[in-house]
Amino acid sequence: IFASVKVTPACIMGSMCSSMTDEDKLSVVVDDEIDTARKRDHKVKKLLLLGAGGSGKSTFFKQLQTIHGAGFGDKERLSYQNHVYHQIIEQMKRLIARADEFSEDYPEEFGDCKIGQQAIEAAEYFELLRDDAPVTEEIAERVEVLWRDEGIRHTFDKRAKFGVTDSSSYFFDEIRRISSPNYIPSFEDVLLCRHRTTGVVDKLFTIKGTQLRIFDVGGQRAERKKWIHCFEHVTGVIYVAALSGYDEAMYEEETENVMHDSLHLFAEVCNNQWFTETSMILFLNKSDLFLEKIKTVPITCCFPDYEGANTHDAALNHVKKEFIARNKQENRQIYIHVTCATDRRNVERVFNDVQHIVIENSLDAGGLL
Repeated sequence: IFASVKVTPACIMGSMCSSMTDEDKLSVVVDDEIDTARKRDHKVKKLLLLGAGGSGKSTFFKQLQTIHGAGFGDKERLSYQNHVYHQIIEQMKRLIARADEFSEDYPEEFGDCKIGQQAIEAAEYFELLRDDAPVTEEIAERVEVLWRDEGIRHTFDKRAKFGVTDSSSYFFDEIRRISSPNYIPSFEDVLLCRHRTTGVVDKLFTIKGTQLRIFDVGGQRAERKKWIHCFEHVTGVIYVAALSGYDEAMYEEETENVMHDSLHLFAEVCNNQWFTETSMILFLNKSDLFLEKIKTVPITCCFPDYEGANTHDAALNHVKKEFIARNKQENRQIYIHVTCATDRRNVERVFNDVQHIVIENSLDAGGLL
């Protein structure tokens, strides 16, 4: 009489495992881990944050880290200290150099940029200063003298001509706090600090239950060739353009217009073969600066053929049309958001919309809608 024996998969696996070498067992474990990782990775939506340098991409990234990530503790904020120092010194040096150039070479047009006698010593002090020097109280005193000078102020007002960062005025105003020996950057300092992204930085965020891995990629021309490594299996592209850049010169190439460069780059991204099936989301950023600038600077300086009203809404609609016209794929929808990366509530609302777009388009691609 034979007793019935129930054979289970575990028994089979057990007998197999007993005959397997340690190397075979390790291979099975590794294969299982790879399979698990693939399934987990498939659930994560991959978004690229692209755009020209200075468009505000990295500011969005910082806001997301605060809203949906771990935020910025003292240690992480301290890592921005040297970036703040560098921006203050480098930008003030740039202002001094352009004040001298404008007032000497074009005295009739830019005579108001001439640095006053009371600020000459401070200007000469800055010219000998290293860009990577820490901002001490001695340096702060010179910044205050220069920032009070009418010539420097008039030069700053003309910053669109030579690419000085808008947020530099904030740091000049805060110079006494920043020069303190115990200075730790505030979150606002971190948010407004202009530190050029090099290479690719990525973080995983969970927004309304959806895992989004967002890649922030350097926007300067020298960095753009590195984007190619991020193109595979992308769920969506968020392209960031600075609305306020319509009258501004590029940082890298002052003879070129920021908006023209952004439109050209958008055309390349939008019509790239890698992105034919990818959601294309356009952030028209720096809406707060655009709102103020359009009151005094018409967009005809960027679009000479424009014949519409010089109002905020009319100018904004024209910029939207210029970007949409760069899309050569007939059935593609461009999702446009007017944004202000320094406004937390705006960023939160916009990325909730992004999450909805990404999920809806993923279901559509899978035939579930």
